Amino acid sequence: MSEKITSEKKSQNLHDIANAALFLAVFVGIWQIVFMLGIWPTISMPSPAMVASSFAKIISNLSLPEGIVVTLGRLVAAFAVSIALGTLIGLAMIRFKGFGKTLNSFSAGLLSFPSIAWVPFSILLIGFNDFGIMFVVIMSSIFSVMISTYSSIRNIPPIYMDAAKNMGAKGFALFRYVTLPAATPSLIIGLRQAWSFAWHAVIGAEILMSVVGLGHILSVGRDFLDMGEVIASMITIFAIGLVVDRFLLYKLDDRIRRKWGLERHH
Repeated sequence: MSEKITSEKKSQNLHDIANAALFLAVFVGIWQIVFMLGIWPTISMPSPAMVASSFAKIISNLSLPEGIVVTLGRLVAAFAVSIALGTLIGLAMIRFKGFGKTLNSFSAGLLSFPSIAWVPFSILLIGFNDFGIMFVVIMSSIFSVMISTYSSIRNIPPIYMDAAKNMGAKGFALFRYVTLPAATPSLIIGLRQAWSFAWHAVIGAEILMSVVGLGHILSVGRDFLDMGEVIASMITIFAIGLVVDRFLLYKLDDRIRRKWGLERHH
């Protein structure tokens, strides 16, 4: 049975890769046709080959590798703080019901607050540095973690908890073996959403606050009217976001679901 499931997953992965390759081939083909039609001037719509040349340029001068390392470093540090603080505050919201209800409404409002709007506040409060950028990322993602933690645990069916308590579970054992597995699916969804907010925020903050990073490369391309560099930066940002979500967070979701027996096999 296990071998069959593994074979099905490999087949599905190959199918997904083939579909992605086909989509990219069609997309690049349409892009090339639009370029050849001359609908927009070259400065506004470069060809795929021109963008590839821009990629080669920012890789050879090391601005792209350095930008990726710096951006991901800022993101990982800030996102770790968001997860730690957001989870602790979310648990406190569960423990103290009045506090939880009030902060849940407050957080929902801040969750819709544009991440770029934190930038002026961060500049004046902290300045043009890594901590200022990290502050923007934290403020853009922590509320998603808080709400996810609060909602995931609060929405666990009471019958699960009652049944576990009747069988003698209490304290940490109740949390470890009942609360955590029951809340896991919603927690992972919240984590992926928070990651999305954090990724948007770090790029936006770097455009306005940094002299190194993927956002800065995007900004330089804009300032020098180099659309090839702008598109190359956008492709890199998209690719990293896709890889992290599909091959890290999605795999984490799948592994945790299987560990807690939440995976459904057909």
